[in-house]
Amino acid sequence: MVRVRDVRRAVKPARRLLTSLLVNLLIGIPTAAFVACTRWYAEYGHCEYEDLGRPDLDHCTYDQIESSGFALFGLVTSALVVVSLVVLFDVVKPLRAGHPLTHRLLTLPAALLPYVFLKTAA
Repeated sequence: MVRVRDVRRAVKPARRLLTSLLVNLLIGIPTAAFVACTRWYAEYGHCEYEDLGRPDLDHCTYDQIESSGFALFGLVTSALVVVSLVVLFDVVKPLRAGHPLTHRLLTLPAALLPYVFLKTAA
Protein backbone atom coordinates (compact mmCIF):
# COMPACT_ATOMS: atom_id res chain seq x y z
CA MET A 1 0.00 0.00 0.00
CA VAL A 2 1.33 3.45 -0.91
CA ARG A 3 1.41 5.99 1.85
CA VAL A 4 0.51 9.60 1.29
CA ARG A 5 3.74 10.69 2.95
CA ASP A 6 5.81 8.66 0.45
CA VAL A 7 3.93 10.17 -2.48
CA ARG A 8 4.59 13.70 -1.20
CA ARG A 9 8.30 12.95 -0.91
CA ALA A 10 8.37 11.66 -4.49
CA VAL A 11 6.49 14.66 -5.89
CA LYS A 12 8.60 17.34 -4.18
CA PRO A 13 11.84 16.85 -6.21
CA ALA A 14 9.86 16.67 -9.45
CA ARG A 15 8.04 19.89 -8.58
CA ARG A 16 11.34 21.65 -7.83
CA LEU A 17 12.82 20.45 -11.09
CA LEU A 18 9.76 21.50 -13.13
CA THR A 19 9.68 24.90 -11.43
CA SER A 20 13.36 25.41 -12.18
CA LEU A 21 12.82 24.34 -15.78
CA LEU A 22 9.92 26.77 -16.21
CA VAL A 23 11.90 29.67 -14.72
CA ASN A 24 14.84 29.01 -17.02
CA LEU A 25 12.57 28.67 -20.06
CA LEU A 26 11.12 32.09 -19.25
CA ILE A 27 14.62 33.49 -18.87
CA GLY A 28 15.22 32.05 -22.33
CA ILE A 29 12.96 34.65 -23.95
CA PRO A 30 15.38 37.56 -23.40
CA THR A 31 18.23 35.10 -23.94
CA ALA A 32 16.95 34.53 -27.49
CA ALA A 33 17.22 38.28 -28.15
CA PHE A 34 20.72 38.28 -26.66
CA VAL A 35 21.94 35.38 -28.82
CA ALA A 36 20.35 36.84 -31.97
CA CYS A 37 21.98 40.25 -31.39
CA THR A 38 25.31 38.60 -30.61
CA ARG A 39 25.25 36.54 -33.80
CA TRP A 40 24.24 39.53 -35.92
CA TYR A 41 26.88 41.80 -34.38
CA ALA A 42 29.58 39.16 -34.76
CA GLU A 43 28.72 38.84 -38.44
CA TYR A 44 28.05 42.46 -39.42
CA GLY A 45 29.28 44.64 -36.55
CA HIS A 46 32.63 45.27 -38.22
CA CYS A 47 31.06 47.19 -41.11
CA GLU A 48 31.75 50.92 -41.37
CA TYR A 49 31.20 53.44 -44.14
CA GLU A 50 34.80 53.05 -45.35
CA ASP A 51 34.17 49.34 -45.92
CA LEU A 52 31.39 49.72 -48.50
CA GLY A 53 33.59 49.16 -51.55
CA ARG A 54 35.85 46.46 -50.12
CA PRO A 55 35.02 42.98 -51.44
CA ASP A 56 36.94 41.20 -48.67
CA LEU A 57 34.52 42.32 -45.92
CA ASP A 58 31.38 40.39 -46.88
CA HIS A 59 30.00 43.20 -49.04
CA CYS A 60 28.82 45.49 -46.26
CA THR A 61 25.61 47.41 -46.99
CA TYR A 62 24.18 50.66 -45.70
CA ASP A 63 21.51 48.76 -43.77
CA GLN A 64 24.11 46.73 -41.92
CA ILE A 65 26.11 49.84 -41.06
CA GLU A 66 23.07 51.77 -39.85
CA SER A 67 21.70 48.83 -37.85
CA SER A 68 24.99 48.20 -36.08
CA GLY A 69 24.24 50.65 -33.27
CA PHE A 70 20.80 49.17 -32.65
CA ALA A 71 22.24 45.66 -32.56
CA LEU A 72 24.93 46.71 -30.09
CA PHE A 73 22.34 48.43 -27.88
CA GLY A 74 20.14 45.31 -28.01
CA LEU A 75 23.15 43.14 -27.24
CA VAL A 76 24.14 45.11 -24.14
CA THR A 77 20.58 45.59 -22.90
CA SER A 78 19.55 41.96 -23.31
CA ALA A 79 22.83 40.79 -21.73
CA LEU A 80 22.13 42.91 -18.66
CA VAL A 81 18.57 41.60 -18.43
CA VAL A 82 19.62 37.96 -18.81
CA VAL A 83 22.48 38.17 -16.31
CA SER A 84 20.30 39.95 -13.74
CA LEU A 85 17.48 37.39 -14.17
CA VAL A 86 19.87 34.46 -13.83
CA VAL A 87 21.52 35.90 -10.73
CA LEU A 88 18.20 36.85 -9.16
CA PHE A 89 16.14 33.73 -9.89
CA ASP A 90 18.82 31.04 -10.09
CA VAL A 91 21.12 32.13 -7.27
CA VAL A 92 19.75 34.75 -4.87
CA LYS A 93 16.15 33.55 -4.55
CA PRO A 94 16.98 29.88 -3.81
CA LEU A 95 19.71 30.87 -1.35
CA ARG A 96 17.34 33.17 0.56
CA ALA A 97 14.73 30.42 0.74
CA GLY A 98 17.34 27.92 1.92
CA HIS A 99 17.01 25.66 -1.12
CA PRO A 100 20.01 24.08 -2.86
CA LEU A 101 21.12 25.53 -6.19
CA THR A 102 21.38 22.10 -7.81
CA HIS A 103 17.99 22.04 -9.57
CA ARG A 104 18.28 25.63 -10.82
CA LEU A 105 21.77 25.22 -12.19
CA LEU A 106 21.05 21.84 -13.79
CA THR A 107 18.15 23.31 -15.77
CA LEU A 108 20.02 26.51 -16.73
CA PRO A 109 20.80 25.26 -20.29
CA ALA A 110 17.04 25.28 -20.90
CA ALA A 111 17.36 29.06 -21.26
CA LEU A 112 18.70 28.46 -24.78
CA LEU A 113 15.67 26.43 -25.89
CA PRO A 114 13.51 29.41 -27.00
CA TYR A 115 16.32 30.54 -29.31
CA VAL A 116 16.66 27.03 -30.73
CA PHE A 117 12.90 26.89 -31.32
CA LEU A 118 12.99 30.26 -33.10
CA LYS A 119 15.88 29.20 -35.33
CA THR A 120 14.25 25.92 -36.30
CA ALA A 121 10.94 27.64 -37.02
CA ALA A 122 12.52 30.28 -39.26
